[in-house]
Amino acid sequence: MQRLTNTVKEYAWGAASGIPEILGRVPDGTPAAELWVGAHPGAPSRVDGAGLDELIARDPQRLLGEASVARFGERLPFLLKVLSAGTALSIQCHPSLEQAARGFAAEEAAGIPRDAPHRSYRDEWHKPELLHALGEFHALCGFRPMQAVRATLQRFETALTDTGAPSAQRQSLAAWQAVLQQSDEALALRDAVVLVLSDPGRFGSLADALADALADPAVGRVDPDHPSHEGSSVDPVLTLLETHADFPRDPGALVAVLLRRYLLREGESLALESGILHAYLRGVGIEIMSSSDNVLRGGLTHKHTDVPELVRTVRFDTRTPQVLTVDDAAELRGTTDDFVLTVLSLVREQRLTRPGPLTALCTSGTFTLDTGAQTVTLRQGEAVFVGADEARPAVTGEGALFVASTALTA
Repeated sequence: MQRLTNTVKEYAWGAASGIPEILGRVPDGTPAAELWVGAHPGAPSRVDGAGLDELIARDPQRLLGEASVARFGERLPFLLKVLSAGTALSIQCHPSLEQAARGFAAEEAAGIPRDAPHRSYRDEWHKPELLHALGEFHALCGFRPMQAVRATLQRFETALTDTGAPSAQRQSLAAWQAVLQQSDEALALRDAVVLVLSDPGRFGSLADALADALADPAVGRVDPDHPSHEGSSVDPVLTLLETHADFPRDPGALVAVLLRRYLLREGESLALESGILHAYLRGVGIEIMSSSDNVLRGGLTHKHTDVPELVRTVRFDTRTPQVLTVDDAAELRGTTDDFVLTVLSLVREQRLTRPGPLTALCTSGTFTLDTGAQTVTLRQGEAVFVGADEARPAVTGEGALFVASTALTA
């Protein structure tokens, strides 16, 4: 077992608190967005000064196991993170394996450096993911029912009329409403997203006008056509106002009102497949994903956006994403074999059984991992890598321990 030193990503949307507390540090005001635990070359964990990716590359068969290498190649197939959002993340989705391979090859052929800010595909892998809430966590994920979307835009029309908004803004809203009236829901959603994101000046101005018109408390804050995960109601007006406050004059705030809003409580998880349009709003959670950094963005960001590629990737339907709940020692997974997240809280003694490589991160309390040949104690903020060639560790302890593995059984 190898102790890991992990990298904190200081993206602008990160909260100043959350990750520092987990690491036992005093927040200094710097946004701490993500803590990466894994071997992705973008920020590999370190083992005695060397990258975990380098360590694996020296002997992949031993550290990953034959089954993992045969299925996922000579790479750690999963990436474990702590995500801490202080403001909205970008409107985004992630590609399928086929899309990632094609997009990566095209950008390689074009000679775009892999670390270039305007690059969309930084590797050739898909990025399904799962977000496990460590406390209250707000997320936008998947499209709302079309009837609810149309009702919201009708409210927007009334608000612009009542406040005497300029005719240019009312005409922009009317154009948006028109494409959403199409009988083919997938076509209507696609055209609505394309229209808004392809003309950021025009629809950024509409977002500003709507934020001004809807800021009046008299507008109301209850929308019975938009139930949240908890069964209450989260008004899409609030979603527009919150995202617009984070990113004024950004058309992504309009796309945000097309998406379902989830309020996850501690212990609840949201599983996302490739092609699901989403944006995390705020909160702290554990993320596990295929080891990829491929993100296609369309709005709510100062980073590179690629609207044509985003639109080619998004799944335009109103199916509901999967919300998972766990009890102690439960395993969480989506629809991929790339990863499984095991959540442990109070363990008298439990032996981990998943074969192949493991990473484990302690976010609170103390846990001991014992392979018989070696014992490692993890305290808050500490992490470890367990190679495929080692005996499966027995775990004891109390607090919160997150173990990442593949879903392979042999």
